[in-house]
Amino acid sequence: MPRRRSLIVCTLVPRFALRVAAGMGGSLPDEPVALGPEPGGPPVLGEANAAAAAFGVREGMRVAEGIARCPGLRLVTPDPGAVAEAAELLLSRLEGLGAAVEPLGPGRALFSADGLVRLPRGASRLLAAAAMAAGPGARVGAGPGRFVAQAAAVRSRPRRPHLVEEGAASSFLAPMPVDRLPLDPATVSTLEALGIRTAGELAALPLPAVADRFGRPGIAAWRLSRGEDDASVAPRAPPEPLRERIEFPEPAGDLLLLRGALAVLIDRLLAHPRRSGRPPRALVLEARLAAEGSFRRPVALREPTGDPRRLRDALQPHLAELPGAVDELALEISALAAHGDRQMALIRPASELLRERASEAARQVTAGLGEGHLWRVVEVAPWSRLPEGRHLLVPFDG
Repeated sequence: MPRRRSLIVCTLVPRFALRVAAGMGGSLPDEPVALGPEPGGPPVLGEANAAAAAFGVREGMRVAEGIARCPGLRLVTPDPGAVAEAAELLLSRLEGLGAAVEPLGPGRALFSADGLVRLPRGASRLLAAAAMAAGPGARVGAGPGRFVAQAAAVRSRPRRPHLVEEGAASSFLAPMPVDRLPLDPATVSTLEALGIRTAGELAALPLPAVADRFGRPGIAAWRLSRGEDDASVAPRAPPEPLRERIEFPEPAGDLLLLRGALAVLIDRLLAHPRRSGRPPRALVLEARLAAEGSFRRPVALREPTGDPRRLRDALQPHLAELPGAVDELALEISALAAHGDRQMALIRPASELLRERASEAARQVTAGLGEGHLWRVVEVAPWSRLPEGRHLLVPFDG
């Protein structure tokens, strides 16, 4: 008897960043709108609503071309800070249902419904609750596996969740275009050249022939096209971010002032009692722009550190990326390391080995000949015009 696969639920909010930046409570305007370029970024458009897409406006298009295709196109200033907050709020609402959630990106998440659907009408009630938690425009799909759940969410409609039963996965996926499967463009072109344009046509092929022609990626796509998806959900640990902010009485654009404010934020976070002495491993620098929109830069440290100087060195270069004056500067520790959590080096540096060997050789010479036989040259006055005044001989101390 085949093992029953877990029921996976996918929530998807299309054009999530545009919905947040538009500021209409999660709804999209009726007129053509698109996200404008990020402050300081390339002059390309972001997400566009359906009204703009009807004119051929798409994400990644240059602004001039988008306006030429749709003269009435309205540009919305991106707000990455608000998008991050809204994405976290969506995940928190889903976790409030009792789900262990895996984020896939802003406005997209997966969770396993096992244990949440044992009540009468459990599946339908759970999907309706997930749609309510995700907010306006959310699409919710569920099915036996990650891939089926995401495909069901794409095919669903707002406030009308789509549930794919255990035995109906292959028939549900059959009409799907083959380019929706996780295959590289060259493989997709080869399949279409052979007349295989849907997942159902791929699933009808014998597995040995697919494996011989396309290898391991072809086998994985063949299994997915038949609804055979054994990948599980990898839920996140709900974060407890530490966050501090400084609001300026008037727009601040002076770099020295911003550096001073950043130093204050770092000191506040390092003194926070919830840190418990653990060094930061990743931080997020945010700013609310005086003109409009926000600025957000995640910063991952090479190794965890609680040294204020090293944290300032890692964060200060990003202040120069600010596109203008700011009303508020905020700093968040998004990940803390455990006590003593430090990546060990795989190979010792050559300089460390040389110093160790020199120290051992000096110890042996001193043991055999006594003190005063080893000296080293120390640079004391490199600006001196006299060669003998630039350096000084001092006893070698190992």
